[in-house]
Amino acid sequence: MKSGQVDLSTTATKIISAEPLTRSVVLHVVTSATVYIGGASTVTTSTGLKLDNAAGPQTIIVGQNEELYGIAATGTPTISYLTQGD
Repeated sequence: MKSGQVDLSTTATKIISAEPLTRSVVLHVVTSATVYIGGASTVTTSTGLKLDNAAGPQTIIVGQNEELYGIAATGTPTISYLTQGD
């Protein structure tokens, strides 16, 4: 298992790097904020999947050789992750 935290901003930031396997990823917005996630560096607050602190941890599937990016609505919130892998 791998875990970590990423500080997001209003520019798309990589949360999960590509790996040669499909894996489950648990995400939690640590700070009181709203973030949006998507599978490309072009994710925006209009195109991303909305996550916020109040929702608690959320589990998603990241496909083989795919990456996960996040962007903040405002500020610099922190998102924590837990995923399979080395």
